[in-house]
Amino acid sequence: MRYLVLTDIHGAAGVLSNALKYFDQYSCDYLVLLGDLLNHGPRNIITETYDPPKAIELLNTMGSKIISVRGNCDGEVDSMMFKFQCNAPYANIIVSDPSGPDATGRTRSQRIFLTHGHLHKIDAEDLATADEMRDSLGLKSGDIVLSGHTHVAGVFPKKNGLININPGSPTLPKGGTKAGFGLILEDRMEIRDMDDNLVDTYMFKFV
Repeated sequence: MRYLVLTDIHGAAGVLSNALKYFDQYSCDYLVLLGDLLNHGPRNIITETYDPPKAIELLNTMGSKIISVRGNCDGEVDSMMFKFQCNAPYANIIVSDPSGPDATGRTRSQRIFLTHGHLHKIDAEDLATADEMRDSLGLKSGDIVLSGHTHVAGVFPKKNGLININPGSPTLPKGGTKAGFGLILEDRMEIRDMDDNLVDTYMFKFV
């Protein structure tokens, strides 16, 4: 399975349309949305391509291929416009080792926890607090937390062993990063900018 990952679109239909071309280009099976789909939010500017009705139309055409979680700017009325579920606070993807079962017949895997990023404070400086948060979510060291919210693209290893990966926003990039998207591939995750330049790669640690 291959997944195109987008987050923090904030209603920018023109940007969304450009990003969706990578779905077919990379032969993706599903589109992962990490929240903040329509509203621009009080801290963000309204972009030139801000057009929520058009963004709704674009996403609804892919409804059966979408895995989505809710962001802090997503309201109940927004979810009523979509033909796919988008209210869950989190979801999971399990990627199996493409090399197949080992000598014992066991297939190793990589867990990817999907969330917007505003509910679970994985950046806790205190290790005990960070460990408690990880354990409360049923996660373990080596698991990936795939999130948006900050609009800052990158791979961020945490003290508690979690790997936070943020594809950044295609609409409103922050922190000096470029507008971009993510890809979940067979053995790795890639962050790419909107011109399809590779920004960062994380190779899965199958266990």
